[in-house]
Amino acid sequence: MFSFWRRKRRRESAGGSSAPDSPGAIAELNKACSDSFKDGALPCSKCGFAIPLEGLKPLRMVECPECEMVSFVPMEIGRYWLIEPLGGGGMGSVYKALNVEILEQYFAVKVLSRFEKTKPHNIHSLLNEARIGKEIGDHQCLVKCLDSGCESDEYYAAMELADGERLDKRIERLGRIPEDEALQITLHLLAAEQHIYKCGYLYRDMKPENIIVSNDGYGILFDYGLCLPREEALDPQEDEYVSGSPYYLPPERLLGTGEDAYSEIYSLGMVLYYAITGQTYFDATEGESLAKRHVSKVRLSVSSKLRDVRKEMADLLSKMIRPEPAERFQSFHEVADVVREILKG
Repeated sequence: MFSFWRRKRRRESAGGSSAPDSPGAIAELNKACSDSFKDGALPCSKCGFAIPLEGLKPLRMVECPECEMVSFVPMEIGRYWLIEPLGGGGMGSVYKALNVEILEQYFAVKVLSRFEKTKPHNIHSLLNEARIGKEIGDHQCLVKCLDSGCESDEYYAAMELADGERLDKRIERLGRIPEDEALQITLHLLAAEQHIYKCGYLYRDMKPENIIVSNDGYGILFDYGLCLPREEALDPQEDEYVSGSPYYLPPERLLGTGEDAYSEIYSLGMVLYYAITGQTYFDATEGESLAKRHVSKVRLSVSSKLRDVRKEMADLLSKMIRPEPAERFQSFHEVADVVREILKG
């Protein structure tokens, strides 16, 4: 069994008033913003001046005429107001959003770009990702998709907003993650992947950019764009396009031989290696060269590359990222048992 306690931070001060990030305080702020947006004004976060929205392009920056503070021009999509950019990818952008019906929390809304929303395949991919996210997202280490559709000629998917720091940003900031912290995060990700597996899917996109380290220290997965039903992953089509980050792809995806839990374990092992060293296992920059390294049976041993970590950690990684699927761990539970033993030691 995967089991762990998720700590709850206290949201109230000693005097009993709401903290700045409490649901009550968020609801109060969101209602004020929503009312102001509906009235056609953007309140400046510095001086409070009501900047007229008329004539402003949504999702752009505007300077307050009173104090010169730069603010983000919101855009309304259905029940959501997009209020802050969070990131982007090949298909579109993700924004922090408030929901006019659920004011106590913030949401993340992915919107297809102007170019991509003309392609039926991308529309299907976004809506399918949202559908899968609704099916599998009911887990404390997964971001749950809540809503999707097309409003005002914009295709979108809305999901919970996980407070924290993306793992790749955390590694960039710290240089590397302490071993025990990385192992704890690994346990959370294993639990998330086991849940996805039990729901009948493979995640297939394990990479630091898709992991949030929450404010409580938990690893949380998001982005279900590459999820596939397990039977489809085991029997891929010959002409299937190879998708995924080249640094973390399992060899069998490149070879077209079918994926299962052992493939997810390979990708997670590559992420764990990157977390504790600050460097990817393979350092090639070209996709074709990276692919050859993943499928090659001739490699330096993990222990020779990891001279400054405990032997148990090197042994764990060595078994997770072996080229031959049969030589790896075969289940998430097997990996979790070894991780827990290392943490005990």
